[in-house]
Amino acid sequence: MKKTLLTCLVISLCLASTQAEDSLNEQLRRAAEKLKNEFSKVKEQTEVTSREEYLKKAGDALTRWKADIDVLKDQVGREYFKTRVKALEEHHAFAMKEIEMLTAITEEAQFRARQKSFDKTLWTLEAAIEQAQEEAGL
Repeated sequence: MKKTLLTCLVISLCLASTQAEDSLNEQLRRAAEKLKNEFSKVKEQTEVTSREEYLKKAGDALTRWKADIDVLKDQVGREYFKTRVKALEEHHAFAMKEIEMLTAITEEAQFRARQKSFDKTLWTLEAAIEQAQEEAGL
């Protein structure tokens, strides 16, 4: 009887572990798909967007995300979440430096080459903010 109960317990734990892994894998798959879709959308926009319009949209996005980070600061409770918010602030500061460098570039070909790297910075910042907001319940 004990052996049967123990076997059932082990099987149920294995199933629970498998379901948790499947859930995590599904979340990661959805996040990757969303990032891929955003990448495609931004790529299409940047191919036809003028330099001035691109810089304005990027600046507006950074301003919005700074406000989102400030809201997350108010949600800080757990130590690791404070660390996450601090990382978001540093990521935002890095993006601000990158946009300043991008704005200073005069040659169009150089601008477009640097723009690709800056796009990645923007995408990862946005994804990190969304993840923190989801965790905070916002």
